[in-house]
Amino acid sequence: MNSKDFYTILGVSKSATADELKKAYRKLAAQHHPDKHGGTEAATKKFAELSDAYEVLKDPEKRKYYDKFGDQWKQYQQAGVDPDNPFGGGGLGGNGSRSSGAYGGNPFSQGGGADFSDIFETIFSQGGSPFGAGSQARSQQRTRPAKGADLSAAVKITLEEAISGTSRDLRIGSETVTVRIPAGIRPGTKLKVKGKGQAGPDGFTRGDLILKVDHQTHPTLELTDDKLYLNQPVPVATMMLGGSITVNTPGKQIRLNLEEATPNGKVYRIPAMGFPEFRKPDARGPLYVRIQADIPQYLTEEQKALLRQAFPS
Repeated sequence: MNSKDFYTILGVSKSATADELKKAYRKLAAQHHPDKHGGTEAATKKFAELSDAYEVLKDPEKRKYYDKFGDQWKQYQQAGVDPDNPFGGGGLGGNGSRSSGAYGGNPFSQGGGADFSDIFETIFSQGGSPFGAGSQARSQQRTRPAKGADLSAAVKITLEEAISGTSRDLRIGSETVTVRIPAGIRPGTKLKVKGKGQAGPDGFTRGDLILKVDHQTHPTLELTDDKLYLNQPVPVATMMLGGSITVNTPGKQIRLNLEEATPNGKVYRIPAMGFPEFRKPDARGPLYVRIQADIPQYLTEEQKALLRQAFPS
């Protein structure tokens, strides 16, 4: 079984205090936050891994189950197993003494007894009660439904939608689910919609819907390292002589004054009109307008004569 050690993920010892866990988590969360890495899938996965580890270890009750049962702590908690005495005061024999069968001795020790996974399968198989006579009703009351499988989906949105935020209607079986996509979402970011995944067997709760969001290619806009660039075509004559041009930025038009002999590729920085912070549509960074020479595909004879006069070979 592939397992991840929550203590190793957070870089702390198993004896770490609550304050040590909090400090370690905050440091690593700030270091690996997806917003600092362009919302890449790797960064999002790492951040989720840190959050999952801290979510369990910060809770004393969950931590106790995790320390005792490892990756399968949640199943044991849902089954109402006491982590301090998982098999009851008299063991599983139900007669006040340890049974010498499959559950004899310490089931988690290296010498003798059943393997951890074998015990888990036995406890939760066939709907039986491993906790001794008379405990079946109590066990059923304590057990919460297990979660169904997660579903994955992918959507592509425009850069304008990524800037302002948007939504998508997705068909999940016979149900239409509206997913709200927040402003400032980076390409490759994954969103979790709780309870909209696959339903398990009767009585089981639904899993989650994991939605991966990417950006469509835009004819003039591009997002590079969280910087939003707008490639603005400008007539060569305006670049040479200077003048005012209209720029269609995301959201509104602005006027931009070019000086004489503006070089091709020159970038103008427009404050507070670029890409926003995640979930903060009003906290927008600068927009970078990149001037690109718009060379006409056809010239009249008169225009050609004027150019030859202005630029003799």
